[in-house]
Amino acid sequence: MRCAQGLLREVLCKLRWKPAPFSAAILLSTPGPDKTGRLATVPGFWPLFLAVAVALLGLGVISPVLPLYMRAFGAGGLELGLVFAAFAVARFLGGPLFGRLSDRVARKPLILTGLGLYALVSVAYALAQSLWQIGLLRLVQGLASTLVTPQAQAYVAERTPPGREGRTLNLFYTAQFVGMGLGPILGGGLAEHFGLTAPFYAMGLLTVAALLAVAFLVPMEGRAPGERRRPRPPWRAVLAQRELWAIVAYMGTRGFWRQAFNAFFPLLAAEKGLGETMIGTVLTLYFVGESVFQIPAGYLADLLPPRPQVLLGGMLATVPLFFVPVVTAPWAVALLSLLMGVASAFGRGSIIVVRTQLGRRFGMGTVTGVQDAAFASGQSLGPTLAGAAYSLAGAEAPLFLSGCLGLLGALLAALLVAPLPAKPKTCPRCN
Repeated sequence: MRCAQGLLREVLCKLRWKPAPFSAAILLSTPGPDKTGRLATVPGFWPLFLAVAVALLGLGVISPVLPLYMRAFGAGGLELGLVFAAFAVARFLGGPLFGRLSDRVARKPLILTGLGLYALVSVAYALAQSLWQIGLLRLVQGLASTLVTPQAQAYVAERTPPGREGRTLNLFYTAQFVGMGLGPILGGGLAEHFGLTAPFYAMGLLTVAALLAVAFLVPMEGRAPGERRRPRPPWRAVLAQRELWAIVAYMGTRGFWRQAFNAFFPLLAAEKGLGETMIGTVLTLYFVGESVFQIPAGYLADLLPPRPQVLLGGMLATVPLFFVPVVTAPWAVALLSLLMGVASAFGRGSIIVVRTQLGRRFGMGTVTGVQDAAFASGQSLGPTLAGAAYSLAGAEAPLFLSGCLGLLGALLAALLVAPLPAKPKTCPRCN
């Protein structure tokens, strides 16, 4: 009890002692080397923000048209599933591989390579002549994504000073929401007015713009004269870290229940008589809650130890899955979806801080790549196992299964991250 009171007093003291306007400048900067109050921004932040947003925008642009495009080649349900699974499989394999490589070489060339592959794949989609070509392109696109998003996160994380990981990196994380949110709208509009191949060309043009921004505006990493490259810890040492398995448990189960909810909630909603507009509203509210509260979650993660935020955020995000099948009022379902998004932001906000602190010791690219692979594995297994539950027990079963695994993942992650300090540090102004 005294520990909790001391921690609360320290947090409140910090909030009074260092008041800061809640703005992008504060979230991106740290006090300068002198005491004049000048702020030094994270180098290359906004061009990389653009690159990640465009990478996710490209995925979102083609998401509403790719199934229709494949159907024109005679694809059935099995072929659709295999092509979409190829992307997650590529991320699972490429995340640790390219993350480890980025700790050995500069990250900027890998990011540029990934964006170049994105641009080529975009045009190749429009020129594809068969299903196997589309499947191969989807696999290459998945590998390209592991060269862009996790490497950009590692680049920014490496340049973020200690104590500001939460606010800076959670702001950077919102680039993914920009892409995921705008992509389907843009893709659907282009396909409706200009044909099914138009979104692929749009994806290519946007990627080229991001590539040029990174090439000319992001500084190349380098070492000072005479500085030796830091040796990489062996995989055995990396895999022995409890915090790494906390990240795997949280992100793997989150990928599972998030993808299962996206796939099977519409089927449950249709059985309840909800229309397409309400289904879209429910799915959108999750995204709104997550995107709006991601930055406040990062700010809080800089003030609190990770365990309570991971536990409460992870559990509160999955508890609504048990209630969605039993509530009947549409507004209640929408409210539960919003709660899932808000709580998910707070849990992940602290996990990002844990990942960054671990990456400083064992390689930022390595740890970020493992996180990406864990999330991809959950995305792959989620629809598969949830689909089996749907076949065996009906439309409610996937959500109950997802809720159980989500609670288990949150509990495991909270147990594996660093515990609360035995004695909170006191603030000089409080004495």
